[in-house]
Amino acid sequence: MIVKLICKLLQAFLKRSGRGTSLPGEIALKLDKNILKKFKMPKTTIFVTGTAGKTSITGTVSNILREAGYRVGTNSKGSNLSYGVVSTLIDNSSITGKSKVDALVIEIDERYVKKVLPYITPDYFIISNLSRDQLARNGHFDFVFDDVNQEIKEKTHLILNADNPLSSRFALDKNNPVTYFGVQKNKYSSLEYKDKIDVTYCPKCKSKINYEYFNYGNFGLYHCTNCDFGRNLPKYEAKLENENIIIDGQQIKMPNDSLYNVYNIAAAYTLAKEIGIESEKIANALNNLNLETKRFEEFSIGDNKGTILVSKNETPISYNQSLNFVSRLEGEKVIAIGFTRISGRYDDKDISWLYDIDFGLLNKVNAEKIILFGKYAYDLAVRLNIENIDMSKVQIVYDYNEVYNTLKECDKEIYCVFYFDMEKELKKQLKENGEKIW
Repeated sequence: MIVKLICKLLQAFLKRSGRGTSLPGEIALKLDKNILKKFKMPKTTIFVTGTAGKTSITGTVSNILREAGYRVGTNSKGSNLSYGVVSTLIDNSSITGKSKVDALVIEIDERYVKKVLPYITPDYFIISNLSRDQLARNGHFDFVFDDVNQEIKEKTHLILNADNPLSSRFALDKNNPVTYFGVQKNKYSSLEYKDKIDVTYCPKCKSKINYEYFNYGNFGLYHCTNCDFGRNLPKYEAKLENENIIIDGQQIKMPNDSLYNVYNIAAAYTLAKEIGIESEKIANALNNLNLETKRFEEFSIGDNKGTILVSKNETPISYNQSLNFVSRLEGEKVIAIGFTRISGRYDDKDISWLYDIDFGLLNKVNAEKIILFGKYAYDLAVRLNIENIDMSKVQIVYDYNEVYNTLKECDKEIYCVFYFDMEKELKKQLKENGEKIW
């Protein structure tokens, strides 16, 4: 109790000073490594993990529950490591550890599942997807799978992506309740990714897996050529119709028709239905969704308009979706790409992951100019040159402090494929110059 009191006082001080951080959880774990055992969970506990989409799904689920009348505690805007989880529990519990909310919705980094699930058994566990990610931290995705899989308790209801074989794999040899979500074949489905996928052999019998189509990355319709492993029929399957989706008979408006948005919505919808919220209430919450954490933002710059597509370094499945989105847009445009740090968590100089990203998609873009920002701009230029990008269109700006001044000189609509560091710097410079961000 003393540890919780100290950390709650620290948390209150940090909030008043506008510095709500995961520090209280970090201190709590140092003072008591078993502190996670000492919280009483609310009626409903939901965990969300996966390579991509964790933050969006967590925020979306939280919004749906609030609209349905739940008191919700979540870390959707904070750390998804173990100390971030502890901070969220401290924030949403009394000094005695009793929960003050009806539901906890916890985003958890896939490599930290093994540090949290031994202490907390969630009622529902959304595993949105798995794919190649951050080599220096994650190694191979099989390591990530093992870390997560060994911690899943039998009573937890799994919400799995039917279109992602690495997500579906979590249901093998288990007696857990399982509900699948997925996305129908659509105008973006193809066999184009067949030579760039992560999963070519069946996780059950090691025979060849055959894909009939891909929606993107390793998501699609697949089956083993030897055993019964394959895409399970989703209970909730989203159908893409222009910039709307139809799921469970409900029409949901989308900010854009990027497939990662469709999958995130499908995952959140599935969870909400499985805990008993009415379809109409879920659809209404989704149609009025206003997430504070966004990976897609628009801005004005002079007389021009721009869009920021925040793309995680080292995560091809995320980065390729941003490039795919830009490649589908009509009209001449300016593309800006850049980062000054490879990771926000560790100091690493490995850029091999650039060769997992399909920069060849830029050959499909009607680009007047491609601007490369930051200290890795020349590395990006080499990568683009290998993809036979027209280098006469490429401009290198090594000094990221010049991002605003450079973009202001452009006379076409701008699309910025930026890591978090460049996004933060651009938004700072936009605000300093009185530009709008929405």
